[in-house]
Amino acid sequence: MLQPHVLKYFADIARNGSLRLAADLQDIAPSALSRQISQLEKFLDAKLFFRTAKGMQLTEVGRELFLFVEENNRGVEALLHRIEDIDELRHGAVRIASIEGAITSFLPDVLARFSASFPGIKFEVVVCGSNDVAHRVGRGESEIGLAFNCPSREDVVLRARIAQPLNLVARPGHPVFQDGEKSFSQLKNYQFALPNRRFGIRRLIDQTMHATQSELTIAFESDSLQLIKQLVSQTDMLTCLPRIVFEREVSNQTLAASPLKDSLCSAASIDIITQQSRAPCGAARKFLTMLLDTAKSTYS
Repeated sequence: MLQPHVLKYFADIARNGSLRLAADLQDIAPSALSRQISQLEKFLDAKLFFRTAKGMQLTEVGRELFLFVEENNRGVEALLHRIEDIDELRHGAVRIASIEGAITSFLPDVLARFSASFPGIKFEVVVCGSNDVAHRVGRGESEIGLAFNCPSREDVVLRARIAQPLNLVARPGHPVFQDGEKSFSQLKNYQFALPNRRFGIRRLIDQTMHATQSELTIAFESDSLQLIKQLVSQTDMLTCLPRIVFEREVSNQTLAASPLKDSLCSAASIDIITQQSRAPCGAARKFLTMLLDTAKSTYS
């Protein structure tokens, strides 16, 4: 029967072309290594090496055996990775950075389903603006990020894009909805409650104002989307938000919404990102798969 240690000795000689160097690597005497190879050749009834001026060279049988050893090593590595993944799914951890908009319904639903299947997994979820989401993922502080219109960066990979156009949001029955969809240029006479500039939403609003040469009247700014929604539902102020942020309020009829006609607003998205230099592994990879599947089935 082929013994793993003998195959390792054989592979070291094949890679280095030297019995002496392989012996040094394995910290055994060259004579002992030579005996091991002789016994392997006797078992296979075939020569594995022949000596040349350049060192130990593989015979045709030796090349076949070396290919077998290399393929077997790759199989063992794959097995060890699967075992590691299984172990991590019993007691691993997943670090996520997310914009506030994604934690109202989408992300919690996925977290709840994943936790029901893998109760041993711990989660660390940091809620921050889109720039901070990208920074955390790029630096490896978070394995998975959800950002609004994620800025292009070399240190992150875009895994999925969930279309989330900006909508004009107001209380139900607000007169702004009477004449159909609006563009920014038609909204200068209204007051707005907007997210502050740590939000990707606000950056897109500012870009749209610049592109359309429009100026909104900003009466209120906050780093809390929940506060903005509460204020808009109780006053005549307007706001601009992606649908994922206000779906529940529209269902409860505490808010109403209408698409904006400006092209920048209609092209907005929530982006799922990971680090460029290191792909998620174990529990994080499993969670990412569920996150992507949910995004595809819900928003495609």
